[in-house]
Amino acid sequence: MNVADLSGAEDEDGQDEAFCFVDDQGQITYNSCMVDDDFAELVTSSVSEDARILILTDCCHSGSILDLSRECWDGRQVMSITGCTNSQTAGDIGTGGMFTHSMLMAIESLSADSKDFSAGALYNAALRHNDQVFNGKQDITLDCQRKCPADKFAWPLVPKYAYSSPMSSQQGVKQGLRYGAKVPPRVLASVVGEFQKVELDDFE
Repeated sequence: MNVADLSGAEDEDGQDEAFCFVDDQGQITYNSCMVDDDFAELVTSSVSEDARILILTDCCHSGSILDLSRECWDGRQVMSITGCTNSQTAGDIGTGGMFTHSMLMAIESLSADSKDFSAGALYNAALRHNDQVFNGKQDITLDCQRKCPADKFAWPLVPKYAYSSPMSSQQGVKQGLRYGAKVPPRVLASVVGEFQKVELDDFE
C-alpha cells in the first residue's frame, strides 16, 4: 500500500510504499505497516554485503518497495521484481497472484531448456506469460542497481527436476479463466505447454 512519506525522501509522489501487517487486534494501522525505508534498512543490516539479494513481491503498489535510491543499497548486488508499479494494484486469480503464476510459468518454460538462466530472462518470460495468459493490466516491474544488471544476475530458483506450474493443469487453467484470464483456452494451451489431456470442450 502507499502511506504518507514522513521522511521527505519520496520526491515524486510524497508517498512511501509499505508492507501491510496487522496489529494485535487484527487491524491495519500506520504503525502496523513496514515502509520501504525501514524494509531497506532491515535487509541491508541483516544480510552480508557479499550476498546477492533478490526480492519478489506480488502485492499492490510495490514497484519501488526496495527504494534502491537509498544509500544503504550502495555497492550491493540487489534486484527486485514486483507484481505492479507503485500506482497499480496486483491482480489475483483466487489461487495466487497473476505475477506469481506468470513467474512460475516462466520457470517452467525456461528450466525445460536450461538450468542456467538470468533474472532478466525470467522477467522477460514472465512478462510474456502475463500478457498472453492474463492479458495483464498490471506492469510487472524490475528494478536493480547499475552494478547488477539483470542479464548478469543468475536466477537462483531453478527446479532440480522437471517442473510443471499450477497453470499447466486443467484445474489451474479453469481457475485462471474464472478469475481473470482473458484469452481462449486453445491459446492458453499453446502458451503453457502440454495440454493434450485437457478437454478443451470443458471451457467452451
